[in-house]
Amino acid sequence: MKKIFIPLLFLVAVLKTEAQSSVFTVVDSLLIKGNYQKALILLEETKDKNPLLLEKTADIYQTIGNYNKAITSYSEALAIEEKSELKLKLANVYATIGYKNKAIDLYEDVFKKDSSNLLVANNLGKLYLRELKPKSAEQLFRYLKVQDTLNPNYPYQLGKALALQRKKLQMGQSYIDAFAIDTLHLNSIYEVAKFFKTINVRDTSRIFIEKGLKIDSTNINFLQLKTNDQYFEKEFEEALVTLKKLEALKFRSINTYEMFGMSYFNLEKNDSAEIYFKKALKMDRKNPKILYRLATLEYHRENFKLARLLAMQSIMYSKPDHDKQYMLLGIMAKNEFDYKSAVNYFDEAVKNNVNNVDALFELAFAADSYYEDKKMALRYYERFMERFESKSPKLSKYASERIKQLRKQLFIEGVIVD
Repeated sequence: MKKIFIPLLFLVAVLKTEAQSSVFTVVDSLLIKGNYQKALILLEETKDKNPLLLEKTADIYQTIGNYNKAITSYSEALAIEEKSELKLKLANVYATIGYKNKAIDLYEDVFKKDSSNLLVANNLGKLYLRELKPKSAEQLFRYLKVQDTLNPNYPYQLGKALALQRKKLQMGQSYIDAFAIDTLHLNSIYEVAKFFKTINVRDTSRIFIEKGLKIDSTNINFLQLKTNDQYFEKEFEEALVTLKKLEALKFRSINTYEMFGMSYFNLEKNDSAEIYFKKALKMDRKNPKILYRLATLEYHRENFKLARLLAMQSIMYSKPDHDKQYMLLGIMAKNEFDYKSAVNYFDEAVKNNVNNVDALFELAFAADSYYEDKKMALRYYERFMERFESKSPKLSKYASERIKQLRKQLFIEGVIVD
C-alpha cells in the first residue's frame, strides 16, 4: 500500500507544478499584450495560493501602480515563505508610496543577514538620507566606500550625509574624493564647485564650473553657478552672455531675470533692465525686491513720481516680522482649546518668520488637534523635522514619535501618503 501511496503523492505534486506552470505561461502571454487585468483575474481564480503565485500577482499590481494590493500580496507570500527577494520588493513598494520607515525596517533586516549585498546597503543609505538620518547614512556609505573603492557614488552620497550634519570641510573632501575616482562624475563636480564657492575660493570654484560645462554645456545648474559667480565678480557683460544661454534653454526664474536686469542696469542700459525687471514682476507681482529694483531704475531716470509709487508698493508688500505677536495669540488660543484659531495664528507666525522653530512645531501640534484629516498634521510634523530636527531634540523626539503613529494610523485606514 505504501508503495502505491508515495508515487501518488509525487504524481499530485507534479500535476500541481505543471498546472501552475501552465497558468504562468498564459499570464506571461497576457502581460506581453498589456492585458494586466485579465492576467490578474486568472491568478486570483487560481486556488493554490503559493508564494510564487502571490509574488507574480504582487509584481503585476506594483507595475500598474496598485500599491496597496501589491503590499497585500507580497505580505501574504512572505507569511508563507520568508525570502529576501520578496522583502526587497515589498520595501521598494513602501519606499515608492512614502512609507519610508517600513522600507527601512525591511532593508535593515535583509542587510543584517547579508552585508555583502551592496545594492541593498546603497538603497538603505539613500533612504536614511531621505528620512534625515544622516549619522546612519554616514556609517553605511563609509562601509560601502571600503567595500568598493572605485564607485564614486559612495563618497558622493557620504558627502550628502556629512552636509546634513553641517560638517562642511569633511563634506567637501568627500565630494573631492568622488571626483578623484571619476573626473566625469557630474554631480560631484557640481558639489565641489559649490563647496569652493562657500569657502570663498572662487578661482577653484570657477575651474570646476568650467569642467562641468565642458562635459555638459547646457547644464542649467552649472550655468546658474557661472552666472552667479560672474555677476558677483562684476563681470556684467560676461554674465549677460551666460544668462542668454539660460534664456535660450527656456529657463525662467525671478532670480535669473533680476540678474539680467541688474547686469543691464550696471551697464547703464536701463531700457533692457526694465524689460527683465518686468518679466520678473510677471512671475510675482508683489515681489518687494523687484519693485525696489524698478523704483531705483525710475529714480535714475528722474521719474520721481513713479519711483515713489514703486518704492511704496515695495514697502507695502514686504512682510514685517510679526511672528512673536502671532505666536502669543496662538498660545492663548491653544490654551482655550480654540485649535482652529491657533492653527491660523501659528500659520501666520511661520509665514512671518520661517526660522521660528517653536512656531512650526506649534502649528503641527495645533493641526494635529484640530484636523480630522491627519495628513495635514503629518505634513507639518515632517516639515518641522526636515528643517529643525537638530535644533530642538526635545520637540524633535515628540514630532518623530507622532510621525510614526500618524503614518501607522493612516496606513491602517488605507490612506496613501505622498
